[in-house]
Amino acid sequence: MNYTGLKLCYESPLKASRLSFIPERLGDTVVLFIRFGIVVCLVASISLALHSAFAKPDRWFPLPDHIHTAKNTSVIDSGPTNISHILFGIGGSSNTWHDRSNYSKLWWNPNTTRGFVWLDKKPKILRDDMLVPYQISKGWRRFKYVHSASAVRIARIVYESFKLGLPNVRWFVMGDDDTVFFTENLVTVLGKYDHNQMYYIGGSSESVEQDLMHSYDMAFGGGGFAISYALAAQLAKIMDGCLSRYYYFYGSDQRVWACVNEIGVPLTREGGFHQVYSFSTCYFCVFFGTNYTLIHILGQSPFDSPPA
Repeated sequence: MNYTGLKLCYESPLKASRLSFIPERLGDTVVLFIRFGIVVCLVASISLALHSAFAKPDRWFPLPDHIHTAKNTSVIDSGPTNISHILFGIGGSSNTWHDRSNYSKLWWNPNTTRGFVWLDKKPKILRDDMLVPYQISKGWRRFKYVHSASAVRIARIVYESFKLGLPNVRWFVMGDDDTVFFTENLVTVLGKYDHNQMYYIGGSSESVEQDLMHSYDMAFGGGGFAISYALAAQLAKIMDGCLSRYYYFYGSDQRVWACVNEIGVPLTREGGFHQVYSFSTCYFCVFFGTNYTLIHILGQSPFDSPPA
């Protein structure tokens, strides 16, 4: 075998091997695609790094709605919290407001205090010395309930108060018509917190039986509780659906607690919120120097009265 023949013998297997795997043009195409992919990945990585550095994180990876804070765009006062920033929502009944309105004389100042007592219907008797203006609750009769329709109505006071859209409101403070508010102490307590964040502020019951029956993480309505503007904005979105889900709960405060828990906001405990049952108990506590924010005089909620 001459040199030429030997050369052909060696080249032929190599060519056959090359053709058997990838054609030459196809191989070049694959290489081009790989190079193009590397360039695309490089450009994307640089773009992502620049976007992450200069863009807000929530625009790139959106957070659930309930994590965001909310501001009252109508707020015109950026100073410390004062009594004008608080909107009171008092749960009352047309059957009992004639007598219970006397409690408001202990703390309500018509020149500075803002809020309403929410009634099931227009009271038959209105006196000039009834200091707290009233609102008529709406839309509550359509909800299913087991124990009391009025409990549903009173639970919606937070919702209805927020929907009024009043300006310069930072806090929504709820209580019964026999709850006495120490407004100066209340302002001091709420002034410690940012109303643009979600806060649910109140206290447990002095009754261990009540705490065991309901929850140590629940603010009792008789002792009052405060809802920040940011939390009220979120509650307004889910309140009606939430009330439908928890129709079998007993009280209004238990319903509000359940709705707040769905949003994921825990109770912020403040020692000044008291669900005491008598003046004698109150005097006992004051004697030992307890600072009061709210006290519940009778321990009887307005929805215990006969429904209208």
